[in-house]
Amino acid sequence: MLKKSFAFGLLAAGLMVAPGAALADVQNSQQNATQNGAAVGVGNTVVNDATQTNIQDITKIKNGASCHGSYNAQISGQNVAQNGAAVGEVNTVVNQASQGALQNATEIANGIHNCY
Repeated sequence: MLKKSFAFGLLAAGLMVAPGAALADVQNSQQNATQNGAAVGVGNTVVNDATQTNIQDITKIKNGASCHGSYNAQISGQNVAQNGAAVGEVNTVVNQASQGALQNATEIANGIHNCY
């Protein structure tokens, strides 16, 4: 039979590790660029230009115990569709697109929080 102090030590160690196991971070970035261009004739120009930028950051600093687990999710979806057609003589079609997404999540826990 286990001694009560040994069993309590195992229980306390399990409780200290369990909150960290509940932490989940999800970062998802989906970027699509579709560009079509057609130039028929003489001296025609079609220019498609697309720029997509995505920066995601999750920073967690834990010192002590936090009884409730935390969940951070950052999802960024960017879509660009550009079509251009130049038919005839000396035509110019210019499509330009720029997209940027900056996401930041910071969680700082110091001490014991939300423990009842």
